[in-house]
Amino acid sequence: MEEAALFFDKGLRGSIENIVVCGGPFFGDLQWRLASLPIRLGGLGLYSAKVVSSDAFVASRAQSWVLQDDILRDSGICGMDDDYALACLRDTIPSFDFNVFTNKDTAPSKAQQTLASALFSEMVKDMEVRFDMTVRQKAVFECLRAPHAQDFLLAIPIDGLGQHMSPVEYRTILKYRLMIPLFSVDAICPVCRKACLDSFGEHAVHCKELPGFKYRHDMVRDVLFDICRRAGISVKKEAPVNFLTDPSDGRSTLRPADVLVFGWVGGKHACVDLTGVSPLVGLSSRGFTVGQAALKAASCKVTKHEKACFENQHVFIPFAFDTFGFLAPEAVELLTRVQRVMNSNVMTPRSTNVVFNRIGFAIQKGLAAQLVARLPSPAM
Repeated sequence: MEEAALFFDKGLRGSIENIVVCGGPFFGDLQWRLASLPIRLGGLGLYSAKVVSSDAFVASRAQSWVLQDDILRDSGICGMDDDYALACLRDTIPSFDFNVFTNKDTAPSKAQQTLASALFSEMVKDMEVRFDMTVRQKAVFECLRAPHAQDFLLAIPIDGLGQHMSPVEYRTILKYRLMIPLFSVDAICPVCRKACLDSFGEHAVHCKELPGFKYRHDMVRDVLFDICRRAGISVKKEAPVNFLTDPSDGRSTLRPADVLVFGWVGGKHACVDLTGVSPLVGLSSRGFTVGQAALKAASCKVTKHEKACFENQHVFIPFAFDTFGFLAPEAVELLTRVQRVMNSNVMTPRSTNVVFNRIGFAIQKGLAAQLVARLPSPAM
């Protein structure tokens, strides 16, 4: 089956390569490996037949011992000690104990899940060494594996909910996440004139003077407002909060309520303030922690707004996220509760994280708008 698996992989890789780079450069073995990892580990879930064939076969055999015993009882064939597929897996995952798979009394009930988890975990550990990843590539790979970073991939395309992207937008998002250059390295930002539009698009993402910077924020805000409204939660968008005023001139100087949720915590209104950041700004070789930028942004918002809200019988909730979809704990807590309310008030599958998928898609759609706005015309 090896030849057939390789043939299948060649076609699958060619297809995703055509979608992402349209026959252009920069789609190499690293990009293919990323694409073929499970979604929960930062990949696109496009499994390589060559990679998964051995563990799928061994798991299948381990889960069908009773049937094997019945079919092969007079053949003299038993066990998997000398099985070729098992030998391949032993070489691929040397630290894994395969003894449980060679005995029908110890074979795990979820053999496929157990083996796949061990196999892909080993592949992830091997990534940095095998591909000699740069500091930026390592940071991006960590961001892709963060909780909720891949939620957008599970969002069902629905035009009425704004869950759709143009081919150019989706291709751009895939390039950004697969570490494929988007711009010329030496192109100066046409607006701020202070920095280069680096090849991977980080300046285009965080430059406040470029068009589209506020669009991403507003996109996520609008989707959060729509989710709450559809779930039956009383909310108001961009609600004026009268107590946050400057005594000298009576004008509001603080705007902590991108979305105001009425009676959300102990009967108190909740001021939800959204902040989107790029986790890779100022990246250095001194170390990188996933979500650090979003957590810092959330902390700054709390320092700025929480006291005033508390003193006036309001609750302040920072809603911080980064360009890869990482959500600060306060945002996760809010969305988890909204999902529970939706499950109670709306007919939605309990096993589907509709709320997180919609928010994840909104983040990526807003990011796509920023990046596409800066793409040179020939690339579009």
